[in-house]
Amino acid sequence: MFSDKVIRVGGAAALLPLLVEHEVDFDALAAEAGLSAAVFANPDHVVPFTALCRLMNLAADRTGLSDIGLRACVSTGLASLGKLGYLVANSATIERGLAALETYLHVHDQGAMPVMSVHEGTACLGYEILAPAMPGANQVCFGAMAIGTNILRSLCGPDFRLLQVTFAFARPRNTSLFRSFFGVPVRFDADRSAIAFDSRWLATPISTADAYLHSVLADDVRRDSDRLGEPVDEKIRRVVRSLVAGGRFSTDAAAAAFGVNRRTLARRLRDRGTSFRALLDDARYDEAQRLLQSSSIPLAEIASKLGYADTATFTRAFRRWGGTSPRRWQATNRAL
Repeated sequence: MFSDKVIRVGGAAALLPLLVEHEVDFDALAAEAGLSAAVFANPDHVVPFTALCRLMNLAADRTGLSDIGLRACVSTGLASLGKLGYLVANSATIERGLAALETYLHVHDQGAMPVMSVHEGTACLGYEILAPAMPGANQVCFGAMAIGTNILRSLCGPDFRLLQVTFAFARPRNTSLFRSFFGVPVRFDADRSAIAFDSRWLATPISTADAYLHSVLADDVRRDSDRLGEPVDEKIRRVVRSLVAGGRFSTDAAAAAFGVNRRTLARRLRDRGTSFRALLDDARYDEAQRLLQSSSIPLAEIASKLGYADTATFTRAFRRWGGTSPRRWQATNRAL
């Protein structure tokens, strides 16, 4: 259940100075969100993802800052991810570092997933909240995108530039900080939240990386992942959903994500009573609901992003999944 998902305090600790500056009682606000203010004293503490969203929503309301999630994280980077951040920083290249982030972010943050994609020379690092309609989810996303940008800037060096930033949330009242911080066009009500940059940066070696430290950290983060006790079926669904969100629909892509060949993947899924096609279907339905609920892109574009040849084919699939048309479902479930 989504209510069981947790997130490390990490960069959220930077919210406290903003609240103090605006004379908001942090202890009282945390209690109203169902949290103890004491947990924010240690970035390694974990809190329910839903409670953090409530806190961010309350903070935006009480301070009047519609961009408070971004404001809280403009100076936050690798350190906010704990040992995972240091694993990324000690990877051989930017591409390998982001691959580690994609594989292991669930150790730090179970309420969202990173999505990496490369298309026609443009790389995109996305952050997809699994329940985007929650009040405050937009603020958590604003902060996460700032952290992702700071990580890339610190690893790539002073010449690094973004190409574009998109958010799958409505435009906040004040967007001036978005323009000045990201330094590129920022679009809201998009199909996903992502930072785009030239894919040539992916091959950039991380000059300060330590291979021995990377090995130690990789083992440690893997153990952390194992200790979470994530059910195998849930892990499989998470990986396939990440593939779909990144526009990867082939069995070969799934097999590569699991580090096996196609036949081995098919056999393992068959042993668990499922198939890649069934998992792909479920992941497409999840992604379709997210796009319909939190973005304003045309139905034809949603169909294309999910790998369908046309709107009619997508509509038939959606009726099979949900028993209704995409438009009717959207009218009932559209996020405010």
